[in-house]
Amino acid sequence: MRTAIYLRISSEDADLRTGEKDESESISNQRSLLREYVSSHADLSDSEMLEFCDDGWSGTNFERPAVKELLEQVRRGQINCILVKDLSRFGRDYLTVGDYISRVFPFLGVRFISVNDGFDSSNPLDIDSLDTSFRTLIYDLYSRDLSRRVKSAKKARAERGAFLSPYAPYGYVKDPEDKNHLLVDAEAADVVRRIFQMAADGAKTWEIAAALNGDGVSSPKNYKVEAGCTRAPWRSIQDENFWTASLIAKFLRDERYIGKTVFGKRSRDIVGSTHTVKTSRNDWIVVPDRHEAIVPEALFEKAQAVMREYREYEVTSGSGNPLKRKVICGVCGHAMQRDSRKNGSYRCITKRLNTGFDCSEDRIPEADILEAVVDTIQVYAQYAVSIDRLLQTRQSQRVLDRKQAQRCLRTLQSRKAQLDERLQDIYERLVEGEISRESFAAQKKALTAQAEEISRTVLELERKMSGSDDNSNAVIEHFKSYAGITALTKEISTDLLHSVTIYPDGRMNIRLNLADEIKALMETLRRESCTA
Repeated sequence: MRTAIYLRISSEDADLRTGEKDESESISNQRSLLREYVSSHADLSDSEMLEFCDDGWSGTNFERPAVKELLEQVRRGQINCILVKDLSRFGRDYLTVGDYISRVFPFLGVRFISVNDGFDSSNPLDIDSLDTSFRTLIYDLYSRDLSRRVKSAKKARAERGAFLSPYAPYGYVKDPEDKNHLLVDAEAADVVRRIFQMAADGAKTWEIAAALNGDGVSSPKNYKVEAGCTRAPWRSIQDENFWTASLIAKFLRDERYIGKTVFGKRSRDIVGSTHTVKTSRNDWIVVPDRHEAIVPEALFEKAQAVMREYREYEVTSGSGNPLKRKVICGVCGHAMQRDSRKNGSYRCITKRLNTGFDCSEDRIPEADILEAVVDTIQVYAQYAVSIDRLLQTRQSQRVLDRKQAQRCLRTLQSRKAQLDERLQDIYERLVEGEISRESFAAQKKALTAQAEEISRTVLELERKMSGSDDNSNAVIEHFKSYAGITALTKEISTDLLHSVTIYPDGRMNIRLNLADEIKALMETLRRESCTA
């Protein structure tokens, strides 16, 4: 038997005024409490004990390294019992916690114990405990309130100029004596100055990126890895293994390089969610002169002016472009660049940035891409219309089949009743001595076999009669709504278009959202037609 103890502490457990952790919630306290519980219970004391610890992670979601590893071992059948100090240690999302406790763990045969809550899933009464549900609900409400208070506290610190991002921007490192303060990284800072100087001298973003790649300058991602950084960074454009025009443009817009701290550029709409959205610049908190500037403000402004002249800060396609970041190079996998001149066209410029790629630089007319996408959507919309007609026909036939099945079912039920009467009759004749035991056994065997066959047929008929109708399939209705479209709008693209991958030989691979579902329905209908 293997028993897991799960430990967790985060900023949720701190006094927001002082930042001090409550010792009662400390990792060491949780560990001592749980180990003592195990040793004092005979049914657990002989088990192999495993420890999973998330130090510094919020309980509002389950995207925590230790809890993910714990649950993975549970799924593999390697954990028999889980212990936590209280339910809030396991998680503060009451719906997810409740699902694990009431469904997932019992299904997998895993015992769950929350010591301070007096909860043990081996006790059937605890599973349906109203008290337990109430506690988890309170934890969730508390987490949401706490989130608001933590945000308020962070905002106050940001307004004082504290650096609150988890990672220092390229060109800086965090002050070892104050994690909320930045120090200049001399080597990377030289690269940042070079970028701004080249921009101020008139170089375009792709020209700067190509120059850095040509000189063998490590990208920000590679530079961090070479410096010994092992923690996975936030997914961003800086994840690239080489310099790109987009990355250069991002640097040139970054006011932190002139000594400002910037907070609140993105925010989470939902407590515990990892998804963020951009916020209005009016809502940013910008505090000047909070750390040493890498770039003089005059150079920063000159670079801005030159770049605006080339319009490389602005998205030339506009916010309404239905193909924005959806046209992908089939060689390197990067988004192709749109040129608004010459009636619009797309081409890959990765080869200019990094000679290690063999991408084609041929221009693909935007009109050709739009036409191909519209044609593809119309094809799938017609598929949906055809499938809907077939499903309606099948539904009409199903109604007839169901009526016939009901008549057959009544007949079978009548025959089953007759067999039951005959079984009763031969039993009474055996008791009266009218037939021998041998004759009774033979007749009973024959009648029982007939009854069992009827029962199987009845079950099959009932199964068919209970089958659900699928003529209202949401996917079908979704695609049908786009039948007859003549142009690709931003709204249609957001809804249906996943990507357009273009290969050097001119081939286009157009991926539509929900297209696989349409194909699956068509294949199902084809198989049913073949077996009919």
